[in-house]
Amino acid sequence: MGECDYLKEALPLLGATVHFGRVHMKPGKPTTFASLPTGQLYFGLPGNPVSAMVTYKLFVLPALRVWEGREPGPSVMSVKLPETRVLDPRPEYVRAVYNNGAVYVTGGQCSSRLLSMRSANLLLKLPPQSDVLKTVERGSAVQAMIIGSL
Repeated sequence: MGECDYLKEALPLLGATVHFGRVHMKPGKPTTFASLPTGQLYFGLPGNPVSAMVTYKLFVLPALRVWEGREPGPSVMSVKLPETRVLDPRPEYVRAVYNNGAVYVTGGQCSSRLLSMRSANLLLKLPPQSDVLKTVERGSAVQAMIIGSL
């Protein structure tokens, strides 16, 4: 929870049921989901712009699609990782571009770096670090969520 996240504290006062207040992923850890007694749904997205965009794509957009009676999506494809990546203890969504069969990471992946989302049309899903898996090597197959036009 961020220093100025007052809504999360207010939700119980409104009679809301908080289903989760943090998620085990990067970026987007401080994401909140709650339901109000009126049936309304509440999504509290992180304050960093990239974290907000990623969690919108992963949580809010699928919920809106289901509400409309559509498949939650998103489309997923397998791609080759363009560079060796050191894994984080949390699953990580890396912003990337798919262009003419090639995949490129959009530069620095800091959650406040809005430029990393500007041209991204994929989110590469990297697994969490484990005792046996510390890195994912260049050329390894990873799942990629399509978030824009290819």
